[in-house]
Amino acid sequence: MRTISKTAAKVLDTITGAMSAGTMRKIGDGGGFMTVVVERLTADRFSVAHYYTQNGDLCADPEMEFYRFGTGAWAPVSIQQTYGRQVAIVLGEDGKPAALRPRVLRELCSFTTMWMRNIRAQQDLCRIPAATC
Repeated sequence: MRTISKTAAKVLDTITGAMSAGTMRKIGDGGGFMTVVVERLTADRFSVAHYYTQNGDLCADPEMEFYRFGTGAWAPVSIQQTYGRQVAIVLGEDGKPAALRPRVLRELCSFTTMWMRNIRAQQDLCRIPAATC
């Protein structure tokens, strides 16, 4: 199965480090860039999103769900944007990958690399202790 780049994986490792299932954190103080909201949904599933308010409603754009394998590799499960949702990996009842959509997976891996580079730069992740930059 295709997984995200090592560069993007380092950023995800940094922003998800030491989180317990069911917890969330915000990264960034505004500073001209959107805050990054990270949630650990389960032991191996994470959500990363930017949120904005429109007409009083909180909107995610984008929100991506990621699956972390026991090997430490990451794969994008889905993306939710203003225009809709795309699913690259269908999760089974046990929460594990059950089916793939290879074209969508390839596109989301590419998007993840660009987005994580932007997050690393915009949120100045290199200043975080133990960050891998």
